[in-house]
Amino acid sequence: MKKLYVVGSRASKSLSPTIFNYWFKKYNVKARYGYLELTEKNFHNKIKEVLEKKDTLGLNVTIPFKKKIIKHLDKIDAHAKKIDAVNCVIKKKIISGANTDWTGYYKTLQNIKKTKNRKVIILGYGGASQAIHYVLKKRGFKDILIFNRSKKKIKYSNKIEYTKIYGELGAQLDGVFLIINTTPINPILKKHIKLITKSTIVSDIVYTPRNTTFLKQFPKNKKIYGISMLIEQAKPCFKMWFGKTPSVDEKMLNTIYKKI
Repeated sequence: MKKLYVVGSRASKSLSPTIFNYWFKKYNVKARYGYLELTEKNFHNKIKEVLEKKDTLGLNVTIPFKKKIIKHLDKIDAHAKKIDAVNCVIKKKIISGANTDWTGYYKTLQNIKKTKNRKVIILGYGGASQAIHYVLKKRGFKDILIFNRSKKKIKYSNKIEYTKIYGELGAQLDGVFLIINTTPINPILKKHIKLITKSTIVSDIVYTPRNTTFLKQFPKNKKIYGISMLIEQAKPCFKMWFGKTPSVDEKMLNTIYKKI
């Protein structure tokens, strides 16, 4: 039986095993999906051991190892190279890596009229944020502002740009189309809430709880929940491992929602 794992410092909290094991049962796939909760100290040794095992077919990689995994791979796809992060590992004749976070997030916008000239604000600039920024730039969004605790150089820009500090956030909230929180905290303060209109779409990539502290502040706004991105980034991983794109049904969603 083939084995797959989600790898991260808090992997035991991940819903990836619930998602993939549901699909394995649905499609009669003889595989088992578990988790590997690793530390910065033991990551390289443990990953090497797991990838050397004959029954290992693939990995999902989460915080904080999406860059560290790259040194263990024979090849990574073009998107992972540009984002400099891998969240999906495929072990066949060679060990390859891909990034599906970028397309996974964009799929969550499917039911939203995408007005590419409208303002988008991204809160945080870690690995997931960079993948989201990458796809928004790739899809033609022109007005993207990124806020972060510390000043960081922004990728995917034709000119030298840096992230803005949260202290400047209030001045940029007027007319914002979409706010995406990619941090585990809530950077929005009370003074910011009154500046955000009901027409602004709010999105959080954290999926537990489903209605995060960030999202709770906007009871009347359209929301994009973090679980949507988790599911959408998982679909292409399943296809790379097994050659089939899985579908999402009500039973699956109910199984997931019970856990968040």
